Amino acid sequence: MRTSSARQSVKIRTYAFIGALIVVAGIFLYTYSLVRSFERQTEVLTRLIANFCAVATFPAAQDEEVRKIFDQVIEDINFPIVITDQRGVPYTWKNLRPELDPDSVSWEDFVETDPVNPKPGILAEVIKIVRKMGDQGNIVLMIDPSSGRYLGRVYYARPSITSGLTWLPFASAAALGLFIIMGYLGIRSIIVGERRAIWVGMAKETAHQLGTPLSSLMGWLQHLKEGCSDERTRRIVKEMEQDILRLSKISSRFGKVGSQPRLDLHDVVEIVRDAIDYQRRRLPSLGHQIEIKEHFGNLPKAMVNPDLLEWAIENLIKNAIDAIDKKTGLIEVRTAYIPGEHKISIEIEDNGKGIDQKLAKRIFEPGYSTRRGGWGLGLPLARRIVEEYHHGKIALVRSSPGKGSLFVIELPVPGREKE
Repeated sequence: MRTSSARQSVKIRTYAFIGALIVVAGIFLYTYSLVRSFERQTEVLTRLIANFCAVATFPAAQDEEVRKIFDQVIEDINFPIVITDQRGVPYTWKNLRPELDPDSVSWEDFVETDPVNPKPGILAEVIKIVRKMGDQGNIVLMIDPSSGRYLGRVYYARPSITSGLTWLPFASAAALGLFIIMGYLGIRSIIVGERRAIWVGMAKETAHQLGTPLSSLMGWLQHLKEGCSDERTRRIVKEMEQDILRLSKISSRFGKVGSQPRLDLHDVVEIVRDAIDYQRRRLPSLGHQIEIKEHFGNLPKAMVNPDLLEWAIENLIKNAIDAIDKKTGLIEVRTAYIPGEHKISIEIEDNGKGIDQKLAKRIFEPGYSTRRGGWGLGLPLARRIVEEYHHGKIALVRSSPGKGSLFVIELPVPGREKE
């Protein structure tokens, strides 16, 4: 089952994720409320200024003091505003596009312009803008306060700053979210690096510790070979030699973990067969009948490290053996060349207890095991060997409780054009 450290790690990540969401949501809501408040105040102020322009336009033409106040207000306006006459023809405006200069329009153009069908030019462009402002309802009528006569209209638009501020809450939330994600990825990278360093250090130290007694055992074994006389002793010595060779291979495997191993062209079928033969010798001691069937296709050679690839396949076969909870178990190992995809596949299928889909996503995580007492290192090690060292893929393709599982390894094949 899942180890306590794995559960603790999941809890920490869950709490950190929830905390980050709360922080992002809080900042978004606070910024959004500020922006909305500012927009409301800006809207009130904009309409107030537009109303002032509508009321003061006519008096400003008759009273010098009113004109000075009017000119100052117009000068300080920072939002688009257009004032039209009774016909709807603009005669002054501010904060439109730079090329729409009101001083460039002659009095004759102003008098002769038809607001319904204007001639191409500056006034025609301003009339288009006025129509858009009118569609948005940003209009204030100009009425002569003494006679009640209609004098024209004031059109206005929201200040450009409010349009930009609309996106501020989203931008701030996105920036903070990105910062949190980058921080999480950075911390995760450090943790993964530390785990990898521990993994590599333990593997190399194990290989180093095994080296000395193995050398000594090989010497004693050679001494026994020279001194044995009867058949039984020779048979025992031969079995001991096989075990020592096996230990030497294991030591070699551990020594290659953490450094880039040498890859050479090898027959993958031979490597798979060696892994099967080793696991098959373990079957009689398990207490129930398990058959391993082999289906080997005609494969091209691949660039692999035999010791490490055999280790990965052994782990998959061992998992298949451990998963069988029936009196009669079946494991099928298939190899094939996939035409047109430039790769070979190794399939390992069993009829064991299978894996629930909710748990299947975690089986390649270090420390996670569905078997009581398991270390949860076999599948992560197999993935590292296949994907990091051999640039291939390993996946649980199919599994369901009570029906077994199917694992597939895919390895690239060099020197073959895609068909």
